[in-house]
Amino acid sequence: MVESDVVIVGAGIVGLATAIAAVRDGKRVTICDRHRLPAGASIRNFGMVWPIGQPKGPLFDLAMRSRAIWLDLADQVGFFCEASGSMHVAYRDDEFNVLREFVSSEGESRRAQLLTPQEVRGHTPGVHADGLIGGMYSPLELNVESRTAIAKVWDWIGSQAGIRMLTGFEIARVAPHRVESTDGRVLECDRIYLTTGHEGTVHYPASFPPDAFCQCKLQMMRTIPQPGGWKMGTHVAGGWTLRHYGAFADCPSLAALRTRISDEQPEFDRHGIHIMLSQHSSGDLIIGDSHVYGDAITPFDDEHTDRLILEHAKKLVNAPSWTIDQRWHGIYLKRTDGRSLLVHEPEKGVTIINAMGGAGMTLSFGVAESVVKDPELALERFGPLVTQSV
Repeated sequence: MVESDVVIVGAGIVGLATAIAAVRDGKRVTICDRHRLPAGASIRNFGMVWPIGQPKGPLFDLAMRSRAIWLDLADQVGFFCEASGSMHVAYRDDEFNVLREFVSSEGESRRAQLLTPQEVRGHTPGVHADGLIGGMYSPLELNVESRTAIAKVWDWIGSQAGIRMLTGFEIARVAPHRVESTDGRVLECDRIYLTTGHEGTVHYPASFPPDAFCQCKLQMMRTIPQPGGWKMGTHVAGGWTLRHYGAFADCPSLAALRTRISDEQPEFDRHGIHIMLSQHSSGDLIIGDSHVYGDAITPFDDEHTDRLILEHAKKLVNAPSWTIDQRWHGIYLKRTDGRSLLVHEPEKGVTIINAMGGAGMTLSFGVAESVVKDPELALERFGPLVTQSV
């Protein structure tokens, strides 16, 4: 007997988003995960929902749809989700030039504003005033405490009608309409979604050719709660971050900024460093991050990388305490062929949703909803390139 219309393998943010989209579409859902508690990349991040980083068009639209679903879900489930907004700060002329160009071309559609130093500190009092040229404020970004939010969504999903959640459940084989576990259990269904993150290449490995996908490792830190009720304000991103997100790719001054950073700070290129900070409701700062790709990834975290991140974070933000309480790394899967994520049907009835390249918190709800409601469009936008053999 088919107990579920849909089986989802992987209960990180992509899997949870897919489960919610499927249930809202009237489907009976079973979602399973090898871990008994959230453990992967979905809880190893800033907790930033970051529409400002997505290029205009479908990705920005999906990010905004995700934003709306996050806010709705936070009300239903009861986790911290604040419309904190973001501040890109500029301490060099080339950084401010990129921000000015971006606001000139896209500021109105994104509600982004170019600000004076005084205006920057009005929104984000935690940034350093010395040397500040200006900044760009966006009200769209959300602050989600991902560790607690994902755990609460796990518990909430398990209590919802129409959803069955199975944890500690290792998948041995996936075939159309059938998922088999290592302990002999069989789940039959009409549709399977594989949302297994960087470990997902075990199933249908041909869907992840090495010339089009790679893993990325990032290092992050968390301070103790800031004393005296100190508040940073919005999320904060430094000028290095402008190199990282596709939204800024068309800004004419970006090339000069890239060249200057490569000349002055080659280690930032070598370790893939850009500086961002968020502050959760408990007062702690989340600081990061670095990016190491493919064969350069090791299981060992690099203290020199952490020191570089911390040293330059201190140049942006005047927090009263930089005592580090926790350090960790996360790993995610990234496409390297020019597309931003993967939606692929390797066999009829089996859909892979993966490789969001570190934007899972930002894109997952919008992507999952689009895959469930209009799979053909999602496959067209985010499937393998026609030159790839899968």
